[in-house]
Amino acid sequence: MLNSTKEKDQKKINNNNSFDKILNKTIEEIFIRFSSALRTAQIYEPNNLAFIEQLSPLFTSIRNILANEGKAVFQFQENTLFFNKNRVKFDYISYHNFKFLADEFRKKEIGTVGFEPGLDDENLAQFIVLLANSKAEKENPFEDFQTNLENKEINHIFIVKTHPYEIATKMDDVQVKQSAKNVFFKSMTHMKESFNREKQHKKIHLKTSRRLVQSIVNIISQDESFMIGMTSIKNYDEYTVNHSTNVCVLSVSFGRRLGLNKEELINLGLSAFFHDIGKLEVPKEILDKKGKLTKEERKIIEKHTFHGVAKLINLKEFSYLPVNALYVALEHHLWANLSGYPKYWKRDKVNLYSKIVKMCDFFDSITTERPYRKHVLTKEAALGLMLAKSGTEFDPVLLKVFANMVGVYPIGSLVALNTGELGIVTETNPEVAFVLRPKVKLITDHNGNKIDGEIVDLTDKDPEAEEYKRTIVNSLDPNKYNIQPSDYFLAQ
Repeated sequence: MLNSTKEKDQKKINNNNSFDKILNKTIEEIFIRFSSALRTAQIYEPNNLAFIEQLSPLFTSIRNILANEGKAVFQFQENTLFFNKNRVKFDYISYHNFKFLADEFRKKEIGTVGFEPGLDDENLAQFIVLLANSKAEKENPFEDFQTNLENKEINHIFIVKTHPYEIATKMDDVQVKQSAKNVFFKSMTHMKESFNREKQHKKIHLKTSRRLVQSIVNIISQDESFMIGMTSIKNYDEYTVNHSTNVCVLSVSFGRRLGLNKEELINLGLSAFFHDIGKLEVPKEILDKKGKLTKEERKIIEKHTFHGVAKLINLKEFSYLPVNALYVALEHHLWANLSGYPKYWKRDKVNLYSKIVKMCDFFDSITTERPYRKHVLTKEAALGLMLAKSGTEFDPVLLKVFANMVGVYPIGSLVALNTGELGIVTETNPEVAFVLRPKVKLITDHNGNKIDGEIVDLTDKDPEAEEYKRTIVNSLDPNKYNIQPSDYFLAQ
């Protein structure tokens, strides 16, 4: 009798799991189809085959959901997308769809889009075309869009305005960039203070650390590209402090691309923030030695991973740190094939957070001038070196996501254009077809004169010639041109 009851319970659990998998797959399909149809409607006419091919399966999926659940509702809450109250989980493949959809909702202050029984494909097509082509007015974007919706007499679709609190706290581009700079430098100051307090055996204020990382997460959700651009700042005199802040920003951006939720991103950011705390036990003369390290000096350096774990465990406010911070402190120099250091007992895998932080740590390190490094790599060269180590030092799947995040021409890169102009890459293009066409801040004219130019989108075409207005010819080493890319982010 007892076994029979257990079998029934297990069967029920299996059935529920199967239902959840089917539902999640349907939600994912609707999410991708909806964003793809919206993007297609911005390019093609409603009667174009490309648009129809996106609309038809979307309508079928929504109709099926309506038949089973009676509703089909998209809702954005604090930069998280829900469908019928289920969180939409995106991965690195669908990240650009998530970002695109979030931006379109945000522009028009739409918090919710719902589809009701009775919806037909004509109403759905009209709605998507309207959403794709309506320009968001500065004063009342939601109200204007809602009026257009009513004028078109589109039925069985409703929209709800973003919550007033989210609108009230929403910042414009200038405010976001200013906040990004404030948070970045506050984080550096806090890191320096934390290291000094640790040296003096005083309490590190981890509550403050957590609040700062939470602010970094919030800023990245609003302007990832600018925040990544801030990591172009290289303070050689405060390397560990600057480096730890850069690694935190890159890791949070990376984690967001992987679909981690907000709490996970905060924990990842904290882990990255303190990944190098063990270096406080390494003498400065060894850290900054210009020549080759001796075997004994190398051993001292490698022990910083163990020192890091010990220091984190002994912090008075340790409860504010995630357990993953210990793994990251210990493992951020372990390779994907488990070589590297430290060598320790029967470890057959590396923590996900450790893999993320390792990539960000390596990338920032080799693009920064150090006393022991004669040649500083450009960001493009650094990424090329990392790709050459795929499968050995770096997890190949994660490395693909990282490469997509920083771009073929990483943010902060100096590039030469076919027009003779020079520019700084300010934003990568998530579309696979346009990876070689990021957004670029012009810093010289075609004669080589320095200018405070506009930010141009390299996907823009000349309508008459039907050719791209600008194309990157090659990337350049900013040090050879006495150019500091960080200056252009700080000036904004």
